Amino acid sequence: MKLLNKILETVLAVVVAVMVIGCFWQVFTRFILNSPSKYTEELLRYLLIWMTMLGVPYAYGKERHLSINLFTRSFDKRDSLMTKIGIEILILFLSLFVMVAGGFMVTSNSAGQISPALHMPMELYYACVPISGILMVIYSVTRLTGFSKQWKEEK
Repeated sequence: MKLLNKILETVLAVVVAVMVIGCFWQVFTRFILNSPSKYTEELLRYLLIWMTMLGVPYAYGKERHLSINLFTRSFDKRDSLMTKIGIEILILFLSLFVMVAGGFMVTSNSAGQISPALHMPMELYYACVPISGILMVIYSVTRLTGFSKQWKEEK
């Protein structure tokens, strides 16, 4: 998991760096050269999508995702563990069927479409959904295994 976290961290850092450079270039061409670049807006839009879709599993894997624990704070250890297992099963189900299966369907449906400014295949842009889903499945299975071991130790 540490290797996967490090890879995601590096990819996200590169995406953010490219976005900063692209944003700088867009501002420079628009206000200094008075001729805005027609490519950077689309590039930044799709990089933002990729950053978001890769950032979700990264935050989830590092346990830095947003969670509402108003009710679960009052649970005892066994009930809290059971709730965590239930949540992991739900996340695994949604990741598999919505993000992976649905993402592959959306990606395959976009075959033959080309982006307007960059003239890149749209499959490249939609591929972030199943990739994010696969990463979520990996993290969820890992966490579910850990919670299951804790459950066995509690018994």
